[in-house]
Amino acid sequence: MMQLAALMRSFMETKTSKAVELFRTGKVCEALKIFATFRLGFSKEEKRAIEIAYESLAGNEKFFRSIGIDVDEQYRVAVVAINKKYNK
Repeated sequence: MMQLAALMRSFMETKTSKAVELFRTGKVCEALKIFATFRLGFSKEEKRAIEIAYESLAGNEKFFRSIGIDVDEQYRVAVVAINKKYNK
């Protein structure tokens, strides 16, 4: 019966809970990939920062730097936004 309950919980896991758990366990790139798909919950600036942070970690950092974007600052903004919303 315990196995069934665990199985049901895994099916009931939401996109948000998965992203938060990945973020909390240090799997930031995977978490940002999910957070970047959210339509609600973040301001326009926060959403943009999350998208840039993810894309940078996924291998496009040179591109963003080449067009004058401070990738490190965008990463900081993304982390602060996620912490503010989900680490209360």
